[in-house]
Amino acid sequence: TVSAWMMGSKAQEWECTTYGDVIDAYTYLRDGGIEELGLTWVFIDNISEVQELAKGTNIELERKRNPAIDLFVPSQANYQRSQNMLLALVKQFNDLPVNVGYTAWQQTNEDSEGHEYFAPGIHGQKGQIAQMVAGYMNVVGYGEVVADEAGVDHRVIWFSQTGPFRGKDRFNALGKKRTDLTMPKMKSIIDGAIAKRKAELATPARTTTKAAPVRRRTTTATRKKA
Repeated sequence: TVSAWMMGSKAQEWECTTYGDVIDAYTYLRDGGIEELGLTWVFIDNISEVQELAKGTNIELERKRNPAIDLFVPSQANYQRSQNMLLALVKQFNDLPVNVGYTAWQQTNEDSEGHEYFAPGIHGQKGQIAQMVAGYMNVVGYGEVVADEAGVDHRVIWFSQTGPFRGKDRFNALGKKRTDLTMPKMKSIIDGAIAKRKAELATPARTTTKAAPVRRRTTTATRKKA
């Protein structure tokens, strides 16, 4: 949020230090907060930390039942519960009547062929939970900072499966990658693609019927005189 503020963002911030705070924020938005604040976007920054908050909440619950449980050694059940809590929370936020975005830390996984690829930093099932979260999204981008020939840094976001990147774009509007893309620009590009597609569907298809050419035969008869 500090870097966003330095770049001119005027977004309102709801600081969440516990998983309960995240639930409180969701409940407020669900019960009229979106309309009250006039929001068009809600961002979770970041979803990796939300999972950590869920894990901490579960440890507290376990320690209430058994004070001997180590505060810093989560159980297997804790991990599984935290994963399910995160999946449920993402679905709930995605159901809100507003655009929802998520940031995440980055982790490196391996596919079935041993190739490394980047994924959201979400723990669980050897990368499957991260893939499920990404599957709930319409757009997934992986960002990196790249310096140009003059040494000026640019933010590049990949929206395609290229090398170690596993991006996607269900709107088929953003292309392979974008440089120095902002959220307003991205929304404008996607809105344009949606409007174009709607216009195509609204335009009735033209049906034309062409008459087949008719070839007339010309017969010349010659009567041979006796």
